[in-house]
Amino acid sequence: MTAKRTKKNAIIPNGLSGDEVESFESKDEMNNVTLALRNELNMNEKSSTSEKKKNALGQKKFAATAADFVDNMPPPPIHDELQPIDYFYCIFGKQSTTLLTNQSNLYSVQKNPNKPVRISETEMEHFIGILLMTGIYSFPKQRYFWSSDTRVESISSVMSRDRFLEIKKYLHVTDNSVQSNRTDINFDRANKVRPLLNIVKENFRKISKEEKLSIDEQIIPFKGKSIMKQHMPNKPNRWGYKMFLL
Repeated sequence: MTAKRTKKNAIIPNGLSGDEVESFESKDEMNNVTLALRNELNMNEKSSTSEKKKNALGQKKFAATAADFVDNMPPPPIHDELQPIDYFYCIFGKQSTTLLTNQSNLYSVQKNPNKPVRISETEMEHFIGILLMTGIYSFPKQRYFWSSDTRVESISSVMSRDRFLEIKKYLHVTDNSVQSNRTDINFDRANKVRPLLNIVKENFRKISKEEKLSIDEQIIPFKGKSIMKQHMPNKPNRWGYKMFLL
């Protein structure tokens, strides 16, 4: 008497015929294939649900939080009482000149104790003024401001070329002997100019804000080696430091 072979209802994987299913060596192998297919179906369903949630979030309208303007605008200044240099020092701060003078003199002593540069605050003010003036002209080299053929009287009459280059050589904002370790997780990438930035930021915060403001980004042109340098191809100056302006 031949025993009848009964078949249990089983899920046949896609792409397999009944004969191929019977060819499996054991029921365990069949169960493993079935389980793998079920897991794949579940993953597809979860992925579809996740995409629907993303689309729903993307279509959700953004509701801006209402805020009341509470600042009191001061009366406009009387321009007859203020000179251009006064507006400059409102932002740059006279303490910045003192900082640059002291740190530059310190750096010159650290480099060569026998030959300090001895910069005065008046000289530092002249140096900063010359830097601002050089931004108006398009000379390829700063030496041209003192050249006989391209001499700019408003610059060359204030400071000699050699003295200007000497101050520029030793110009410093911080003390190199107390610099933090670059491997420190809290290392400040702008530590070389941080004290000057703090002074300027504090002076900007003293300016009363109007109710409606606009924020934009700008590139400070720079093509040297710096980890903070960015590339923005749509800007007139594509390489430099990215700043946000209010």
